Amino acid sequence: MDEKLKGSILHLAILLGLIIALVVVLVYTGLLSCGVVPGGCELYYQFIKGGPPQVLIAYNDSGGLGNPVALAAVLSNRELLSARVKAMPMDRLTNGNIGEYDMVIVESARKICTSQLNTFMYYVNTGGRLVWTGDAGTVPCEGDELLKDNERNEEGKDQTIGSWARKDEGGKQVNFDEFLGASYIGNRCSMTECRKGELAGFIEVVTPENRLVYGLSPTVPFHGDFSVVQLNDQTYTRLVAALDYGSDFIVEKQDAALPGTGQRQSLGRKLPFIVSSQVGDRVAYYAAPIESFVSDEQPQKYKALVEQMYYGMLYK
Repeated sequence: MDEKLKGSILHLAILLGLIIALVVVLVYTGLLSCGVVPGGCELYYQFIKGGPPQVLIAYNDSGGLGNPVALAAVLSNRELLSARVKAMPMDRLTNGNIGEYDMVIVESARKICTSQLNTFMYYVNTGGRLVWTGDAGTVPCEGDELLKDNERNEEGKDQTIGSWARKDEGGKQVNFDEFLGASYIGNRCSMTECRKGELAGFIEVVTPENRLVYGLSPTVPFHGDFSVVQLNDQTYTRLVAALDYGSDFIVEKQDAALPGTGQRQSLGRKLPFIVSSQVGDRVAYYAAPIESFVSDEQPQKYKALVEQMYYGMLYK
């Protein structure tokens, strides 16, 4: 083999090594899907991450929709996902340790401080996958400031935007509503009469090619409570599934976080139920807790919704 050929092979090997390193970095930071090549996700988790994905359930003692213990049992069930799961109070999370987890699911945490919202945003911006559920973070901590419309928009109104739109201690905007792609209105059973076991509506797949609902039945009945939200029409926001309520959902202003001066407002018949946002769909919002899809409240257990959440977020 002559020296010229050896040099060419060496250059090709170096180039290939640089390409592989670049792909690993892009996947690690969430800018590129590990599934870009067949079997890529399995190789990534096995050789780069050192094993199957680690999932964290973050919660606190402020209540809200969801049951972290039940969710952990569902995700770790050997007949379902057999996932590596850990549940932890979110006050233990920092920018330093949250990156140890491949996906974080937030539930049963109605009150979340603005500083903690910033931690979750940092986590996603550094490559993490976040699943936000129900009414998590809809109550600010003492001393937290809500953002007003005229602080975000030049010709906006002098009224707060919603509980996910905040300001930090330095007055900087924390646009968590835009980050999630949704604005919280209220919980169904706090705004309307609910009876245990009652049909709430039908989950309808809007974007069937999305991995969160890929291959699912186009219409799935849902029983139980859920959070009512409005979609934020941002560049990286996609409505994945909606809940067909059966009729227009009418709310009284005093019972909901609604803008404007009217006392009653119709939110329409079809309400956002699953929303994905951020580059690479690294954030998913579910209007109901994940474990509710296989709870005793459902006459039929919808394991596929749980499975597609897991694989759609971690193996796409």
